[in-house]
Amino acid sequence: MKKYMILYRQGDLLRMKKIKERTYLKKFSTFIIGLVLGWFVFLFIFASGEGVEPLSDFQGKLAWACSLLTMIIFELVSEFNYLKKLELTSASLKSNISVYKERERKLLSKAEEIVFKFFQHESDIQKSVTSLRSGKLQEGYSEENDNNGSVISLKDLKVTVESYPDLKSDNHISKILNQLEESQNIIMNSKVRYNEYVSYYNVGIASFPATILSGLWKLKPLQFYVDDDIDDIDV
Repeated sequence: MKKYMILYRQGDLLRMKKIKERTYLKKFSTFIIGLVLGWFVFLFIFASGEGVEPLSDFQGKLAWACSLLTMIIFELVSEFNYLKKLELTSASLKSNISVYKERERKLLSKAEEIVFKFFQHESDIQKSVTSLRSGKLQEGYSEENDNNGSVISLKDLKVTVESYPDLKSDNHISKILNQLEESQNIIMNSKVRYNEYVSYYNVGIASFPATILSGLWKLKPLQFYVDDDIDDIDV
């Protein structure tokens, strides 16, 4: 089974549980609620050991101290796990983008071969080739272009297919176009999700307490994904 088949399909990506941003308000609310609940829990623990004796002020303060310490540890562990989850998920999304881009390139290369075979039956092959490449090969197709691995874009492929009804009705081309559109949707969604998680992650490591513990936790800022193929996006 090819490696890209084990990656998220578009539906799986959209159904994947989204990681929500941990804002200061959420963290503060969780801390306060946990602190109060923890106080009650420790009061209950101390009371169960005293029998019918009333709790002293010292035990009440001790319950607050134990609850506070517990919540500090809980928040530190939660923050570390949250940032690591963002880091690993972002790396996975970036890997998906690379693999699906390679899949897209191979599909375009395969489509190009089918189109060239179709053009062999046309009377004016050079004119068809020039139309296919949209100016890439105005000086003529050569083996050097093949060696450079230059392939047509999805936009050029669609324009060419629309210009030739027989080519448009070809089952292989239709299947490839569908797969290419699926790949582009997955790539686009992965890019959006990746940059969103990178934003959460970078804000997280620049905020307390990660800004103090980032060295210990070995957390470094991630780079946003810059789309260098924006001109090739088909609308």
